[in-house]
Amino acid sequence: MKNLAAQALAFQYKLQIDNATSLINTHHRPLGEIDKALGEMVLANQKLQLLNKIVAENNPKEIDTPESK
Repeated sequence: MKNLAAQALAFQYKLQIDNATSLINTHHRPLGEIDKALGEMVLANQKLQLLNKIVAENNPKEIDTPESK
């Protein structure tokens, strides 16, 4: 269940980044809107990195070593 929640959050953060990117790439936007979009993009990116770190810590991957073979 936690993995599904993490995937949903990751999707939400990626969607926020995509939306902010499209807003920034639109011509004739006021600087205030671009600044807000950049802030949202940075925040979503930080949240996504933290989420990835938490998931990696909670789901350690098995590392192939010569001893395990």
